Amino acid sequence: MRQPLLVFGLTSAASAIAFETMNFPLGAMIGPMFAVAFLAHFSGIHQKPGVDAHHFAVLLIGLALGNQVTPDIFERIQLWPVSLLIMIVTMVFIFWIVGKLNQRMLKLDAVSAHMAAAPGNLSSALAATEHYGGALSQVAVYQSLRLAFLTLMVPVLFVVPEQVKTPFVFEQSDFISWIFVLPIAWLLTGVLRHFKVTTPGLIVGIFGGAILSLFEIVHLNTPPVFIGLAMMLFGWRIGIDIIGQGLRVLLKTFPPAALSTLAAVSLAFAGSFAVYQLLGFPLIDAALAFMPGGFQVMPVVALEAGADGLYVTTHHLIRVLAMGVLIPFFASYWSRS
Repeated sequence: MRQPLLVFGLTSAASAIAFETMNFPLGAMIGPMFAVAFLAHFSGIHQKPGVDAHHFAVLLIGLALGNQVTPDIFERIQLWPVSLLIMIVTMVFIFWIVGKLNQRMLKLDAVSAHMAAAPGNLSSALAATEHYGGALSQVAVYQSLRLAFLTLMVPVLFVVPEQVKTPFVFEQSDFISWIFVLPIAWLLTGVLRHFKVTTPGLIVGIFGGAILSLFEIVHLNTPPVFIGLAMMLFGWRIGIDIIGQGLRVLLKTFPPAALSTLAAVSLAFAGSFAVYQLLGFPLIDAALAFMPGGFQVMPVVALEAGADGLYVTTHHLIRVLAMGVLIPFFASYWSRS
């Protein structure tokens, strides 16, 4: 195939437009996920979007989230620490219970079964699996399928309401604002990438958008085309990551992985319902924040569903960081059991 990047890019764009035209929930992400997966399978070429494109997509989502920050944020975040603590406890329960379920269904060793259930920080889970001689390929397949299930399931569970949206591209004032903001934000993202900071685009976008909004420097109206572009790039990347595990392996692992994901989501819903009842956070916010995966997907769903994107994103960032800390300790314990 000549110019695979162009072919995959056009395929992603066409499928995103088609699914959005059909009003499919998160169609700009789901369409490319399916389309590029099929293209990759039949062509044998697994062409991902470039690293710069991925960071740019994350930056756009970060700016959209930062733009949601209003002066009442300081009142809203007072109960966030308690919510975050409940979320971490919920993730630990998922880690242990779903790991035990994986052991029974797949007859895996304790480390591999639990790493396949790890609700976040895939790189740490794979590193621990490899270190203790576990079933690395099965852990990778399970985690890939969980991401696919969550990406497909969550938009359907949380029906996206019709909302008044900004113009598809720009109003004149927005265009001038974005012309100044985007290059500066991209430059700062590059600085954080140089220092290997986790999710640099998200950090720059959220803090930059929040500063612009709180100090009333400028109010950035994020045009739907920007959100659509970010979703398309995410869907493209997810599709390649999933199909890279091999279609035959994916189909064979599908039933137990679906049951495992259902168990994890059920436990996550239990934790989010506790936050809803005890702390009064909207149920949709808590449910999206407690999802056991989809770090890049859930903030997009929050934006599309009118949920508190900053609350959701903060919880997922802490989830990933907490799992990065806990996985080595738990893996050491399970390796001796």
